[in-house]
Parts: sequence; C-alpha cells; structure tokens
Amino acid sequence: MSTRYDRQIPLIGKDGQEKLAHAKVGVAGCGGLGTTLVTNLASAGVGTLVIADGDVPEITNLNRQFVYREDSDDRKAELLAQWAMEVNPDVCAIPFTERLDDDNIGAVFGDCDVIVDCLDRISTRMVVNRFAVSSGKTLVHGGVSGYTGQVTVVVPGETPCLECLYGDVKDAPAGTVTPSIGAMVTNIASMEAVQVLQLLTGTGSPLAGRMLSIDMCCPETEIYEVCRRDSCRVCGRRARL
Repeated sequence: MSTRYDRQIPLIGKDGQEKLAHAKVGVAGCGGLGTTLVTNLASAGVGTLVIADGDVPEITNLNRQFVYREDSDDRKAELLAQWAMEVNPDVCAIPFTERLDDDNIGAVFGDCDVIVDCLDRISTRMVVNRFAVSSGKTLVHGGVSGYTGQVTVVVPGETPCLECLYGDVKDAPAGTVTPSIGAMVTNIASMEAVQVLQLLTGTGSPLAGRMLSIDMCCPETEIYEVCRRDSCRVCGRRARL
C-alpha cells in the first residue's frame, strides 16, 4: 500500500483504506462544495468518483472554486474529474456533463456506494434525494449561504430525508445571488468529506438523522436531531402506504 495514506491509516485502519480504494462515490454538483469535496476524497484514496454537473465555470465562481480558471469553456465536471486524477493517480473520476433529473440519475449514480449533495438548487437536490431514498443509497447533504452552513446524513429507512427538511422550500428566483465566501464553503465541504470517509470505513459517528449547523459570524455550532414528517411524499407514512 502506498505511503501516501500513512497519516490517515491510524484513524481508519488498513482495512478502511482498502474499503476506500474499492468505493464508488457519486458527487452531485461541481461548484464550491464539489471542488473541495472531490479534492478531499481523491486525496484520501476513494477509488472511483462519479462527478455530475452541467455548468461551465464563470468568473464569479472563482473566489471559492479553485479548480477552474477564467475564460474556460470546458464543463466543470470534466475539469474537476481531470483535477481529481491529477491530485491522485490512484483515483478514477468519471464526469457527467448534463443536469441531473429523475430520468437520468439512476444511470449516473446507480452503482455508487454513497451519494453527496453539493448542489445549490433545491429542485435538483430533491431529484437526488428521491433517488437516494428509492434506491436505498446513503446521502450526505451539505449547504452553505454566507457565514452559515449545515451538514447531515440521510440513511433511507432509518432517518428523515431532505424532503422532510426542505420540502416546502423553492428554488430562488432566477438571477438571485447567494453570498458566498470561499473559506466557509471549504469548511462545509470538508465536513461532508469526513462524513463520506466515516461511512465508507465504518469509523466515527456520522451525522445520520442529525444536523450539524454552523454560523461562523457569531460563531456558533449546534447539532440537533431532525424529524421525519409523516406527510413527507418521499419517506413519510403516506409514501410508505
């Protein structure tokens, strides 16, 4: 085994490192969260990353999306996949350059062990959530706005899903700008990466059914239980009937 991983093996064990090498993780979104998450997972030796995003870089992305360069016409997913394999040649990164929807998501993430939500649109986030619940795949969610952010883990059949949390939330109107600081985005994405590594290696205590909420303006951190809504259309009582 490569000495590349010597500093993390005391935490996850050699068996854990082997599990990472044989794991396949789906990443939905290649923005600020996705670039940091993919970098962390590639560095840790996660064997295969399926990276999905239909966008191209814009100059306003560059304060937090360090993989991309100004005036690039290539798709983010392609650029990030290339970056991941440069970060760690042991990693295989597979780009998907279309927007995820209910029709294509199964083909994209169908054989992934864990899916990670690095999205900034509620509607696409709900597509990922529905697929995760229906396919029984664990979903790691992260979101950030300004100095605040949150991370949680959805385990289908065991925890509430994202519809329970955000089912009444709509996409922001077109043209709405969400304030974003690179350091805060990196913080939340790194926490998502820790959740993925813990889930894949069976170490630590992932945030299944719990939400970690951070406000770095105060600063203040809170962990609280999340509750299933019986009326949830995806995982609630109505969906199970």
